[in-house]
Amino acid sequence: MLKKLIQFLFVMVLMSASLGSYANDPITIEWQSLRPETAQNPITLPDLSDEERLQLQRVFTLMQSSGQQDTDRIALIKKQLKSKGIDVDELLELRRLYIQAQKKSAEAITTTFDGKNVRIPGFLVPIEFSDAMVTTDFLLVPVAGACIHMPPPPANQIVRISFPEGYKVKNVKYPVWVEGVIASSVKSEDVYIVDGTSNITMGYSLNASKVVDYEEF
Repeated sequence: MLKKLIQFLFVMVLMSASLGSYANDPITIEWQSLRPETAQNPITLPDLSDEERLQLQRVFTLMQSSGQQDTDRIALIKKQLKSKGIDVDELLELRRLYIQAQKKSAEAITTTFDGKNVRIPGFLVPIEFSDAMVTTDFLLVPVAGACIHMPPPPANQIVRISFPEGYKVKNVKYPVWVEGVIASSVKSEDVYIVDGTSNITMGYSLNASKVVDYEEF
């Protein structure tokens, strides 16, 4: 009886250790998981011809000037479009609301993974270095060249990584795996990227415990 009890306790200890190990394993997440579903943009823009869109763009550009000549040109374009049943001021307000709704959708984040140990693949954009080509802080994005050769992706597709140990950058065109505890928080920050400072809005931050080349997994 005692022998069976000891064997039972031994098995329970092994199971506990095994479960503890699994509990500490990082959760692999995909970028789509960080982009929650949002409602369709409630603002509908009217269909315009190419010429009408061009005239509307001219008005928007001319509005940046306070010169009388430009003011007169705006009035003329508004009159021309009014004759076609198009209210320029109303359209510009719709445009503003549409862009506002799109921005809100881009910054929608999920709290599902807050405080959890995760693993996520991506491409890095170095923003701080501890040594030549050794980055300690970088942005992780789903597409190579984002924020460098292309506009930044939506905030919910950018993770700000802190890795004091440092990762030696070989080529930003090659993906990496990052492990660590993630947190959701929309934050805008002026960061230096390649040849200038850019204001980037990020949806997540992650304190990395490991950064390795993608091929190593």
